[in-house]
Amino acid sequence: MNDRQTGLTQLSLPLLVTLVACFPARAQETQSTPEAPQDDSARQLHYADESTPRNNFVFDLNEQNAYDDNAYGDNAHRVGSSIIQIGAHFGVQVDHERTALSFDYQPEGLFYLNIPGYNQANQNMSFNAKFDVARHFQLRFQDTGFYYTGISSPAMNSYASPQLSLSPSLNQTTLVPLARVLSDEGRIDATYQASRRSQFDFYGTAGNRNFSGVANPDENLYNTQTYRGGMDYTYRMSATSTVGISYLHQNLHFGPSMDRVESPAVTYAWQGKSGASFSFYGGPDYLHLNDLLYVSGGLASLPQGTASASSSLGVRNQASNWYAGGGASIGWRSARTSLVLTGQRAVSDGGGFLTAVMNNAAGFDLRRSLSRHWDFLLNAVAAYSTSLSPLFAGTAIEDQTGSAKFERQISSHFVAQVGYTAGRQRAIGAIPYQVDMNRNYVSLGFFYRARQVPLGR
Repeated sequence: MNDRQTGLTQLSLPLLVTLVACFPARAQETQSTPEAPQDDSARQLHYADESTPRNNFVFDLNEQNAYDDNAYGDNAHRVGSSIIQIGAHFGVQVDHERTALSFDYQPEGLFYLNIPGYNQANQNMSFNAKFDVARHFQLRFQDTGFYYTGISSPAMNSYASPQLSLSPSLNQTTLVPLARVLSDEGRIDATYQASRRSQFDFYGTAGNRNFSGVANPDENLYNTQTYRGGMDYTYRMSATSTVGISYLHQNLHFGPSMDRVESPAVTYAWQGKSGASFSFYGGPDYLHLNDLLYVSGGLASLPQGTASASSSLGVRNQASNWYAGGGASIGWRSARTSLVLTGQRAVSDGGGFLTAVMNNAAGFDLRRSLSRHWDFLLNAVAAYSTSLSPLFAGTAIEDQTGSAKFERQISSHFVAQVGYTAGRQRAIGAIPYQVDMNRNYVSLGFFYRARQVPLGR
């Protein structure tokens, strides 16, 4: 209980001091969202980024009945369970002439009917702020965090595919089902509009992921701290396309290990008036490794009196190398359809299992309004994270997740959803923590917008 209270405090405090404003796609930062073509034959698709209306406070409730055939997320101790999930969403968005603020908080409780004592209380938070300091100068802030065990279930009509980003966040493609995870990331941007066509963006980010609730987390899992800074320059060639250059510096801390990454890149983005879009970035990644791995029992054969002979052996590796990085995103958005395809190759953290990895990830996200009252959602993510440290030579983690959902708009305040989610994770090579998992999750949920309060204009 004390660990849970401490985690909640750690998650809330950064919202008072943090850094923010990370856009989903760095190559698209200067692009505005196109207006969806009008289609009077059916209602327009509800978009997740429009769920909190401007200058409003909203309060949503949701309840979900589900069955998970691998509730522990552990193939070696496979246990199925029926689950009752109860959650809420508090959202505020306020826009004024020179400022914009938004805050979202989503707590939820999960009650496992077949597993006494495994009940969980999870929560997600996000905060965004934008200030037009001067005519050509803007500050943006963002902080996002979550505190949960297991695999979170996406909210109504939300994006699930990894979004393209030159400034990558903490690795979210790997899953650690049995550990309690506290994660928080903040970012601050200072943007200068040098001319009608050119723009500079200077930014810094800080991220933290800590594990608890498992035996020997310091030995079996890597707590991660990340610090990033960079600069983007973009030039608008036309009303629909931009080009640019970027530079990103990363420090990835894994306890006594620290890896450094330098990433110059070129960027290109195109946004069509019809709702189609394309973005690309690419460039080399220079990685300097400074890893320390403790091998349990590794000193058993050393003579008595040798330092740390009774515990474990620390093996350090220092190395440098160049890698190719980049990514691309293709999208199309209309009144009734949203489609996003993404692919990315980037140096990232190992999600708690490894130090620096080369993360190759691809995502697919489709949302379609089928009729006046029905929406269909289909998404899938596949990732392959390969260790870049010789201390974990030949080690990799392979992940695939996907879901299909139907939503029924019962009234302007009430939505029902039925869905199926599947997940698979495999370890290649030696990893000290249980990784392999197959999971099937079937759910029937109800979402109710209980209150919407205008905050003025």
